[in-house]
Amino acid sequence: MESNTKEIVELVAIQIKELNRWTTSDMNGSFTFKNIPKGSYTLQASCLGFEKYERPITIERDITGYKLMINRSSLGLEEIIVTAKENTNLSSSSKIESTALEHVQPTGLADIMQLIPGQITLNPDMSTSNQITIRDINTYDSNNTNAQPDNNSAMGTAIIIDGTPMSNDANMQTLNTAGGGTGQGYSTSGQGIDLRQISTDQIESVEVIRGIPSVEHGNLTTGAVLVKTKAGKTKLFTKLKADPKIKQVALSKGFLLPGENSGAVNLDFDFTDSYSDLRLPSDKFQRITGQLGYSNTFFRSSTPLSLNLKINYYNTLDDQKTDPDMLTEEIYQSTEQTAGFKLYGNWSIKKTWLSGIEYNFSGDFEKQEYYQYKVTSQGVTPIPTSLVAGESVGIILPSSYFSELTIDGRPYNYYGTVKGNITGRYGAIDNKLMAGVEWRTSGNNGKGRIYDITRPPSGSNTTRPRAFSDIPASKDLSLFIEDKVNVPIGTTKLNAQVGLRYNNLLPIGLFSTDGYMNLEPRVNITYDIISKKKSSALKDLSVRFGFGKTSKNPAMIQLYPDKAYKDQISFNYYPDLIVVTTKIFENTTNPDLKPISNTKYEVGVDLNLMGVKIMLTGFKENIINGFNWEDNYYTFEYRKWNELAGAGKNPEFENGDILYTENGITKTLAYRTDRLFESYNVPKNNYSVYKKGIEYVLDFGRVPAIRSNFSIDGAYYHITKIDNVIPFSQRKNISYQGERFPYLPVYAGNDGSVKQRLNSNIHVNTHIPKLRMVTSLTGMLIWMDKSIESWKDENGQELAYALGDNNEKQHGNFTGDGFVYVDPIGFRDLDGNYHSWEDNYSFEAPYNFMIKQYMSYNYKEVSNPFTWQINLKLTKEIGNWAKLSFFANNLFNHRPLQLDLRSGYYERRNQSAYFGAELKLTL
Repeated sequence: MESNTKEIVELVAIQIKELNRWTTSDMNGSFTFKNIPKGSYTLQASCLGFEKYERPITIERDITGYKLMINRSSLGLEEIIVTAKENTNLSSSSKIESTALEHVQPTGLADIMQLIPGQITLNPDMSTSNQITIRDINTYDSNNTNAQPDNNSAMGTAIIIDGTPMSNDANMQTLNTAGGGTGQGYSTSGQGIDLRQISTDQIESVEVIRGIPSVEHGNLTTGAVLVKTKAGKTKLFTKLKADPKIKQVALSKGFLLPGENSGAVNLDFDFTDSYSDLRLPSDKFQRITGQLGYSNTFFRSSTPLSLNLKINYYNTLDDQKTDPDMLTEEIYQSTEQTAGFKLYGNWSIKKTWLSGIEYNFSGDFEKQEYYQYKVTSQGVTPIPTSLVAGESVGIILPSSYFSELTIDGRPYNYYGTVKGNITGRYGAIDNKLMAGVEWRTSGNNGKGRIYDITRPPSGSNTTRPRAFSDIPASKDLSLFIEDKVNVPIGTTKLNAQVGLRYNNLLPIGLFSTDGYMNLEPRVNITYDIISKKKSSALKDLSVRFGFGKTSKNPAMIQLYPDKAYKDQISFNYYPDLIVVTTKIFENTTNPDLKPISNTKYEVGVDLNLMGVKIMLTGFKENIINGFNWEDNYYTFEYRKWNELAGAGKNPEFENGDILYTENGITKTLAYRTDRLFESYNVPKNNYSVYKKGIEYVLDFGRVPAIRSNFSIDGAYYHITKIDNVIPFSQRKNISYQGERFPYLPVYAGNDGSVKQRLNSNIHVNTHIPKLRMVTSLTGMLIWMDKSIESWKDENGQELAYALGDNNEKQHGNFTGDGFVYVDPIGFRDLDGNYHSWEDNYSFEAPYNFMIKQYMSYNYKEVSNPFTWQINLKLTKEIGNWAKLSFFANNLFNHRPLQLDLRSGYYERRNQSAYFGAELKLTL
């Protein structure tokens, strides 16, 4: 029952933690547990709108008639938590409960990441896609816009809502993978989840797993974000939120259905309107989201079975984008709609051979439409219109014309998992064995890219229209097993979690595949050496260790890239006749494409020293086989007819010959065979990220005299990103002696960058229960911020060099303002022969044209000075019916100028001062 009013609280979820035994209270607030082994346990209780309850309890056999008092969530309580709670029992993670969520005032899920150690606060921005990464250096660009995270890291961050992983794998909204990979995308295809489709007002709690996750979580690399949405009885909540760029309205209500044990229904609605710049109306973003949920528990007194059914909807409303500066005839339309369902729950069977079953079945269906009608200006250009290989007559495009492009996507995703567990206490040992199976399917029934090939949109020169519905669906089968054990050893305790996950991408049988199979072992161990020792300065001491492998499958756009159409003008007698040679690569897939994989290591120590809680975590992550789009080169051989001078020649293309008339005589035009290097993009595992660092949290506890809590968190990150792991080629678009350049240089891999950052967030949270108010003042300090470009060989030797006074090569330590160079490791000729690079080639033509040249500042370390900013948050309850919140980022607008040596421009560090407020009404 509720602790103050003594009112009965229905549908409270109650659990015996060590045994994983659970039930829910009935309409009278009663609950029972029977046949519990004698011993000491932890009793937990949770209910929407109430504080979490956790107490030690001694059980002889049954629990009946137990009076459990829970507190309704309120700032009037003596203790509240408005920061992330660090969980270091096994894998490192951060839990953000509802009170902390409300205090942060997030517009989207990305805003919640500011509570995670090592992250910095970024101003909210809904005008562009929101993606997140874990253990990465989140930053912003000089235009004060949040920089998009690394595609592979965002793709490898799993977003799991109520046990269902979100999927972006069937997103094909891009124009031309053969010519630009996913760089010409009109959404986040081949990237991470766009978090703008998730309303934070539907969320009850969020857990961010930074370390080694349980094997039940797969298809990820960097970590997982576990979101739990609301379920249960609540009053009617209305939220009004406003800041300079975002306006938001939200409604939510949870109510019990009439009748005994009929369950609860939850309704949530959100409308958001956002501009990146009020002067640019074409950049607006509007959305509505809604969720309808039903929850109930059956057979409470015997074998409780929970059932949760949730239906969610998301729709963008900014269909047609206009701007006074655009041509009046131009049209840009973008629509995205998603409808999905989830059916999940838990069945407590209470058998010796099976304690319980968890199930989750879900599906979502999306409609993605992009339409543009715009002016394309590219000069008078001959283009092909053939859909088959060979020579054909082309057409001449006007210098300016209107082109229409529609990209119609209909992604769908199905997910299902069933997990069984055996939980029990064997003497003093608590053990939970869990095993399960998981199935994922992603496909796209869209019409795909639609346009008139005689009036093609810009950027479509190496592709043709394509129906997405012709592309096979992606399927993934996984099996997993895990054992979790808690072993007392004298006055100490050992906790271990050991599991194995088996993945089969594109399975044709349980252990046979058309794709890729792998195993992912994962281990987490915690040893509690000292626990709750009151008479010592060192009251608690635990050490942790973790190791695990994780992987993320390729998206459909990487598994099934576009055909490549390559065209060369063989004859041009403008405007009478254009002959084009077309070469088609039907299959541009990479049969050797593997999932991204991450090998993670983690060590940590947690202690309580004289009342100060200290958590230190060291980690190392090796992410390999990341996805890149790489040029695949070949020699294009085609006929090149001689130029035909003068008017009135009336050329015609017949039976493979060009016939023309001269002085009344029909003649055949001569030709030669020409060759050149051409390429098309293919997906490859040619990207790596190596992370290492230390995360820390120091909680100094509460100072009662000023009702304030003091804590510090932060991290040191050292991140190396390698853009090209393996050697790659890059064509030289220059002429040599009047002809095309005859060689294709090959460069060594391992070109990338190294970034380092050390930051701290100093939190002062002041809570005054009598005023029902809490304020948070955060000092965001960046002690070190370094970056440097590098290009090293497989042995770690720097390949970039400068030239000395006598043209000697000097590697590394570039101090001047001149140039640095990178030699190829070899080159290919037009016959396909490979030639190794010789040192003397650096100063000989034509070989020296293949040397890459950069300004030396590209290879100098950039070290930004210390910077700081102050952020403020305030939440005040007004009676039992209203809650007013306010936030201000960079309260003093501290934005020092810093010269960027690479660009030569001054940039403002920190983001601009930003503020907002929200009002929540409870009716």
